[in-house]
Amino acid sequence: MSRFVLVFVLTAISTCLILIHFPAVVIATAQTHDAVQITAGPELEIANESTAIIHWTTTNPGGTDLHYGIVHYGTDAMNLSQVAKSPNRRNPSHPDMIFRVRIAGLNPQTTYYYTVESIGAMGVNDGVSSPIRNFKTK
Repeated sequence: MSRFVLVFVLTAISTCLILIHFPAVVIATAQTHDAVQITAGPELEIANESTAIIHWTTTNPGGTDLHYGIVHYGTDAMNLSQVAKSPNRRNPSHPDMIFRVRIAGLNPQTTYYYTVESIGAMGVNDGVSSPIRNFKTK
């Protein structure tokens, strides 16, 4: 028992001496923000026979400066298996972030369904997605 107490006391003293000489390292965490919300859109900006641009605005997502706007789309509202994405640089001093995503290779005179989301550079979802919307190419 006394051997256990001696080991415990020596460990406690060593730990105290280490902490006095080497202050604890504080690990910085990403700045936390309120939940990201879509404040405008998503909506069709323009469409022709083979291309469309979808845009929307969110509250500033924080985190990395680089974010990606992502549009999941398809001709069946239950199967949005195609994806278009576009990089966007976050301005930390602005309260909002505007995303614009170009979708290419569309068929003319076709109705497309879509939903949008955004992710940070590290692939972490910003936690927001839109309801399914639609547009028709010319």
